[in-house]
Amino acid sequence: MYGASNAFPKEASHTEEWLDAIGLGMCKAALAGLSIDEVRKMTDTERKAKVPIDGQRKRLVLALRALGPARSDGPSVPPQVKFNSTSSLFIDSTITKPCIEEMIFCVSIVIHDRITEGEEAAAEAAAKGETLPQFEVESKDIMQMLADSQSKPSEDAIYHIIKSIYGVAEFSPECLIISLLFIERLRTLSGIPLRINNWQPLLLASMIVAQKVWDDQSLLNIDFSVICSAYSLQDINQLEKKFLQLIEYNVSFTSSLYASYYFELRTLCEKAERDFTLKPLSDEQKRKLESASWSKGAKAPPPRSTSGPANR
Repeated sequence: MYGASNAFPKEASHTEEWLDAIGLGMCKAALAGLSIDEVRKMTDTERKAKVPIDGQRKRLVLALRALGPARSDGPSVPPQVKFNSTSSLFIDSTITKPCIEEMIFCVSIVIHDRITEGEEAAAEAAAKGETLPQFEVESKDIMQMLADSQSKPSEDAIYHIIKSIYGVAEFSPECLIISLLFIERLRTLSGIPLRINNWQPLLLASMIVAQKVWDDQSLLNIDFSVICSAYSLQDINQLEKKFLQLIEYNVSFTSSLYASYYFELRTLCEKAERDFTLKPLSDEQKRKLESASWSKGAKAPPPRSTSGPANR
């Protein structure tokens, strides 16, 4: 649902047609009269003046990156990439901007394992004539998308979906671990397993709530409706509300719980012979996590323990 909406064109000649193709037709008036190259050469300040909504602006930047560098008379230099023999995924990073693809890779492994467990549990329940709790929302569009989901995603597919959202939203990398904690909490409190037909909206909802808990300046729901164009603003609002209900509005975490997941994910990377670039929380960040999460969930009961990521 996310990857298809972010499959941006690799070439473009007319700005208006390109904006329609990337789902930003509402920005045609603001960028009227500008060529693709002129849009590409705009500074961050100029882009913000023309496209003030964060989600729209980040989607614009991601689509521009998909077009590649501006035309030049000089020879092009191919980017250097790091390949890993254990996977088809490749990583590119610099010292000043360390990549977080390794962490996304590890989170995708855990999500994949949870989907496998959920489908196996559902099959066992069906064999006994029983049913497991279902994830249901009011939105007919979301329910139709869930019904249309038939095939089990690969770890690579999950990786690229998480990366496509993160690449536009650009929230703090710690939010990925917090998102995983929220998904585990949902499974524990509601009994709803992660399955083929629910993991994508649950993953999106967990990211929305996580960045609101952790980031000082979080994105608005309308930003996520632009980033994930398959969902309307009303869909996003309903999805967040349902997710919070299922976790009993308990968004608080201890730093020790975060640390347990952090080290589990780092272990997964080490087993896959990968580098885990995210550092553990500092003392200040630990205080921030506990203070921010408990203040936003002040009326919620203390967090119940949840199981850690699956061992690989």
